[in-house]
Amino acid sequence: MGFDRKQKHGEREGKALPPRTSATQSQSVNAAPFLGNRQATPSSVLAVQRMAGNAAAAAYVQRVTDEEREKANKRRERWAERDIARGGTQAAESFTTHDTPFGPYNERPGRGGAPYITTNMDQYPGTQKTYGRYVREEESQFIGLVPELDAEQFLPLVEALKGKQLSKEEIEGLSDDQCRAAATLMGIASAEAVREPGALKHIRSALRRQADPSHEAPEFLEDYPQGRVGGTQHENNIRSGRTRRATPEVNTINDASSSSDESTSRRRR
Repeated sequence: MGFDRKQKHGEREGKALPPRTSATQSQSVNAAPFLGNRQATPSSVLAVQRMAGNAAAAAYVQRVTDEEREKANKRRERWAERDIARGGTQAAESFTTHDTPFGPYNERPGRGGAPYITTNMDQYPGTQKTYGRYVREEESQFIGLVPELDAEQFLPLVEALKGKQLSKEEIEGLSDDQCRAAATLMGIASAEAVREPGALKHIRSALRRQADPSHEAPEFLEDYPQGRVGGTQHENNIRSGRTRRATPEVNTINDASSSSDESTSRRRR
């Protein structure tokens, strides 16, 4: 059972998804053999969709050109260079609580340079314990931070990640569990930016794509592969030539805003 995010707030219920419209992480990775130079036929497209979801099926039908992929690579490099030049996002030196429009999250120094992000029941009474990853499929049900939010709630989240103030109307439609998930996503996005300069803008673009109700939650991991388990070396592998960006990630990067003022650094002490 997967959540149908087209349901209005307060009416969401467990609902079976159409056959294989979304994918687990392992299936998404194994879709690569389908993306060769084969001719696209209706049956082959359905096979890819069942195996790896809408994102992989779209990549099979309409793959990006080498020029588009190179454009994405250069944009991603510029984001990183700009963040580094501005001083980057700095991790807190000790346990710190940060406020967001949705509520607080906690940051403490973690291993490998990236901080560890948490929330707790004292901060969000009556809520369920959050699963601290973007999304995964477990027992045929999506769990994680991304599936917790409805499609219309992602654009306010993206604006908050830019540092903009949100109106009361943009926040009041979220349940307490959704506020906790949104605040945690803000913390994790900032933590990713500590580990990998330029990541914040990439994450914002991937979250913006979730505002489309037809864009399934697991497709976030196609748009932002670093979010997969073991994905922390993805960008290094791209730059070293060991792998290349797939169509969903290329489109996510190239669809991001080109304004230079969106990658502001945030120093934390």
